[in-house]
Amino acid sequence: MTVKAYEGPSTVNGDNIMLGIGCEVKGSRNTKTGPMVQVGTMLRDVHPVEAVNNGADEAICGGCPLRPTIHAEMKAEGTEVSEFPCYVKKYYKVAQWKALKAASVDYDNALDVLAGRSVRFREYGNLSSVPREVSEPLLKVTKNHTLYEHDWRNPENQWLALYAMASVHSIEEREEAHSMGWRTFRTGNSLESGEVFCPNYTHKIQCIDCNLCSGNSCGAKDIVNPPHK
Repeated sequence: MTVKAYEGPSTVNGDNIMLGIGCEVKGSRNTKTGPMVQVGTMLRDVHPVEAVNNGADEAICGGCPLRPTIHAEMKAEGTEVSEFPCYVKKYYKVAQWKALKAASVDYDNALDVLAGRSVRFREYGNLSSVPREVSEPLLKVTKNHTLYEHDWRNPENQWLALYAMASVHSIEEREEAHSMGWRTFRTGNSLESGEVFCPNYTHKIQCIDCNLCSGNSCGAKDIVNPPHK
């Protein structure tokens, strides 16, 4: 990630974070998403692996139950939680982190890079950790996008329901998110009424060709995907 769209306080706790854009030239080699541009957040002053281990990742991930520290606590307490914690391999992000730290913020370039492109937002971290005045214009210029939000209960994040799927982990959470106007992306092995399995899971359709995980603007059914490491 070498295009920096933001550096400044996290909306979660005020820690210094960065919003970066990657795969803007050749596109991602991710077999699930296809060659989408990738947008993610990282802490400015804390090594990605250290941030996960000491809980500093709260600044970009909030209270996400898949954060390794929270996931371990919930399992130890016997609280219902997804089978696996966050699948992002933070040690792969070290080179990105170093490159992004060295880059200067160039918001106009970030808008140009995303304009008319297929974009995977929240490649890492919650987009809601970045101020709305930064993130919403980026969302609006894309051709299409995917986006998931873990902090969907936060009153300050309700505007994101237009663009993002509420990431839920139970039927009860799905119903709660629905009552607040969100479509949902749920981890699970069976379907409830109004849900379909992720087309990549059932038919190997890549995200770049699917476009279902883009909030309530597309009016589609909710999405379910089996848990994965």
